[in-house]
Amino acid sequence: MDVLSGLGCRIGELLALDWTKVDAEAGTLSIEGTVIRVPGEGLIVQPHTKSKAGMRTIHPPRWVLDLFLRRHADALSEWIFSSTRLTVRDPDNTRARLRDVVRKTSWEGLHPHAFRHLVATRLDQAGLSAREIADYLVTNGSP
Repeated sequence: MDVLSGLGCRIGELLALDWTKVDAEAGTLSIEGTVIRVPGEGLIVQPHTKSKAGMRTIHPPRWVLDLFLRRHADALSEWIFSSTRLTVRDPDNTRARLRDVVRKTSWEGLHPHAFRHLVATRLDQAGLSAREIADYLVTNGSP
């Protein structure tokens, strides 16, 4: 949830991140895929985002990169947010887990997509133009 609140990416994009996508020295993160389920095959990382125009390299907040660096120190998997079996994590299971975690709290009903709106609002408040916000989130007509 912390990382979603800093990146505003789609849940499938978040779960497709592997350690090669983080460049702490440059302060960048490359969002270049999304986790999808292929019938008869299972979960795969599609080599592009929801649309090919969504391929992007962003400069996330430093605290997000620092969080990644802390996770990397203990990483056992190529995936930043792996399953318990150290494989790519299922977006549907992740959404269900989030629902379980917030059930009976003031956050009940929270959906991961809400973080895209949160980040867009924060970027707007920071003075970014609509074009800059769209480039960060790559909305392609759907937030």
